[in-house]
Amino acid sequence: MGRFVNVFALSIFRDKIALDADYKAELVRAILDMEQATPPQAKSATTAWLGDTRGFEFLFSRPEFGRLYREIAAKVLAYTEALGIDNELVEFFFQRSWATISRRGERISEHAHEQSNITFAYYLAKPAYSGGVSFNTYDHPNELARGLFSPKKASLGLIKTPSMHTWNTVQIEPDEDEIVIFPSKTLHATAANATDTPRISISADISMLLRDSRGHETMMPHFSNWRSFDGL
Repeated sequence: MGRFVNVFALSIFRDKIALDADYKAELVRAILDMEQATPPQAKSATTAWLGDTRGFEFLFSRPEFGRLYREIAAKVLAYTEALGIDNELVEFFFQRSWATISRRGERISEHAHEQSNITFAYYLAKPAYSGGVSFNTYDHPNELARGLFSPKKASLGLIKTPSMHTWNTVQIEPDEDEIVIFPSKTLHATAANATDTPRISISADISMLLRDSRGHETMMPHFSNWRSFDGL
């Protein structure tokens, strides 16, 4: 009998970061204060508040977030180690990091973070039914025709048994305190919040730089070897 051998899988790393209630409340207040400090912005009524576009894109520099980022760094290193990377040969940098507040009906459209290597979302406040995150592809290795394994084709009856191994859009429902880590190049989007309680997440773009780039044709060499135009 024939069988499948699954290759080229996208692996999403999920784990928990357990913070005490008082510390979480402190971080929530800080993020809500950031939202209040920004003037109203012309945007779609369904677009979430994004700290990276409102002047709060370096959360890791704020002292009150230090403990959280140390926990996040440990999870990211666990993720890369699980992928088989020798973390001793790479230095990791938080490029930028921001909070997102999604109120009723608000979501984030499909996008990717092409300027970095690793991206995560940590769910600081995640009420039940407040929406999850989807991962999408337009180049699924198993598609026999473009768009074949899409929800639209399923609605037309062409795909009778949708599968995690073929679907080009897969949604997961993280819990509060959960961190989801994935390659930055991955297309992703968030579902609309269906509750009256804000969904608050923290994300970051992370770069991986080789400590020693000798012998490596690819991957980013360490910035200590770079030269600014101004220094020529």
